[in-house]
Amino acid sequence: MIEVIDLSKSYAKNHQILSNVCIKLDDNRIHFLMGKNGSGKTTFIKCLLGLEGYEGCITFGGKPVHRIQDRLFAIFDDVPLYDNLNGYQNIRLLLEDSGTCDPKKIEELSLLSSHKLRKRVKDYSLGEKKKLALIAALLQKPKYLFIDEISNGLDAETLEILQENLKKLKKESLILVTGHHFDFYEKIIDELYIIRDNTITHIIDYAKGGETLHDFYRKYLQNH
Repeated sequence: MIEVIDLSKSYAKNHQILSNVCIKLDDNRIHFLMGKNGSGKTTFIKCLLGLEGYEGCITFGGKPVHRIQDRLFAIFDDVPLYDNLNGYQNIRLLLEDSGTCDPKKIEELSLLSSHKLRKRVKDYSLGEKKKLALIAALLQKPKYLFIDEISNGLDAETLEILQENLKKLKKESLILVTGHHFDFYEKIIDELYIIRDNTITHIIDYAKGGETLHDFYRKYLQNH
């Protein structure tokens, strides 16, 4: 479980991003954070990861983030990789356990071919870089996985593979995702959170009423 208590974040006196956010994220669930561009989704994830300073308290199973760093994995829209190394080399650097870097296990995920993995990452498209980061995440099987805007740049076949792998991974992980590709996320998420007005609201049992993610966006965020 991730517990967030009275989280506040601002970049200047007149630029408040988050104000007194209090939420709990349960294990073995895929949590979706919905919000407009610039609403603070990425900032919130960076606070969780300890990459941004903030006021308040964030714990992971009762522990601060520095105590569970080896159990975290995050993928952002701008994937940081080593451009002059090939795909296999990048995966080895991203994962501490070399046993998870078995080429057979990598190829079984069907995200990138062995031919592409032997090429230097500087020749990859944005979508291929994201696939490489996803391979590392799925091999590591982290306790806490954060994925920001992953669907951008991925083709339909890859999105289907990703959906199936995330549903399997949640059996042993807590997953938090953000993005605007609602049709993709709607098929996999268990919990919905909406970020607006500097706070985050948990929509309880959001799927029971038959409303779609598009419906919730129009209801809570469009023209707001």
